[in-house]
Amino acid sequence: MIKVAIIGFNGAFGSAITGPSDLLSQSGITWNRIYGQPRRPRFMVEVVSAGGKPITCVNNLQLQPHSALETLTPPDVLIVPTIGGNIDQTLAVNPEIIAYLQQVDCTRTVISSNCTGAFFLAEAGLLEGKQATTHWGVADLFRQRYPNVLLKPEQMITQSGNILCAGGGQAWFDLCLYLVEHFVGHAAAVETAKGFVIDLGRRSQFSYVPIEARRQHSDPYVHSIQAWIDKHYVQPLSLEQLKQDHGLSVRTLIRRFKKATGDTPLAYIQAV
Repeated sequence: MIKVAIIGFNGAFGSAITGPSDLLSQSGITWNRIYGQPRRPRFMVEVVSAGGKPITCVNNLQLQPHSALETLTPPDVLIVPTIGGNIDQTLAVNPEIIAYLQQVDCTRTVISSNCTGAFFLAEAGLLEGKQATTHWGVADLFRQRYPNVLLKPEQMITQSGNILCAGGGQAWFDLCLYLVEHFVGHAAAVETAKGFVIDLGRRSQFSYVPIEARRQHSDPYVHSIQAWIDKHYVQPLSLEQLKQDHGLSVRTLIRRFKKATGDTPLAYIQAV
């Protein structure tokens, strides 16, 4: 049985605690129940908190954890849920969580975060020089606080060794399906996704990002390309045409555009 611990704290999103608990604990059960097969639970999930204290979520839902963070035996998977309230304040009043993350053995435990939970991992120094993702709406704040983290806000999931980050909002189900596939296998992940009627394999957050947010960067050359696209989007456009009109090779154009906006020129054209 794969042991999973979800770290609860005041101001967390309730769904980012109860959702992973439901999905992982029911993997191997929901699908099997539908088809009259023997149940094969794979994950044992518990919710922990500093001192074992009750958790008041951002929606005022109160949860009683199973045990205290301080007495937790090393799990196979650790999940840090979404910070639903003020990020700075939440980090400041939860030093126990940060201290715990700093002493976890990453060779034995998969450490993961959902959405703004990545701020806890970064604050603990676990993401230095590593790829990470978080909600696209706090990407600038994240970069300001942790400039040495290779933030990829366009990605739904990032993995650096045994450290996983999931993107914004309900990306916990992408994270959990990723964990099911990692520990149990692809077939189990497909069955779990179908049983819960959710999509498997979402890779990008950028279909959810407002077009204005993709213009918030400091590359004047890419700004000029975006302005040109905004003016000519009603016409058939191609990379070759952008290349000719702006004097870059296709490869350089794609690389520079993606570095500035997190997306390809064609994806931006489609979004516009």
